[in-house]
Amino acid sequence: MNRIYLRKSNHPHPHIGQLVKSVMRDKKLSQAEVARRMTISPSSLTNYFKQSSLQFGILWNLGIAMEYDFLTELRDYYPPGFVLNAKSKMVAELDEKIKLIADLQKEISIYKSALGIKE
Repeated sequence: MNRIYLRKSNHPHPHIGQLVKSVMRDKKLSQAEVARRMTISPSSLTNYFKQSSLQFGILWNLGIAMEYDFLTELRDYYPPGFVLNAKSKMVAELDEKIKLIADLQKEISIYKSALGIKE
């Protein structure tokens, strides 16, 4: 096998073509409609389904055409404990929400205590 990225590893990447096909099916989008939105032929789209890896630009265009965030979806395939990019807007928003939840839980605990409700 000449392509190193296709070799089996401890953390294989998902089959991107099948992922795209699955999302398209879940969103009830026809192959003709997605191909039209991308200004490609339906047969080109069929070829994408067969590929285990797609160029980023193609995946980006598929995401725009299907109104689907493949990048976040792919993050779920990383190994457990994989460190997220701390500079990412999504990670910053997540950290902010986690802090807000912790603050709200403290506030609820205070209200329960004031009302005599045992936790």
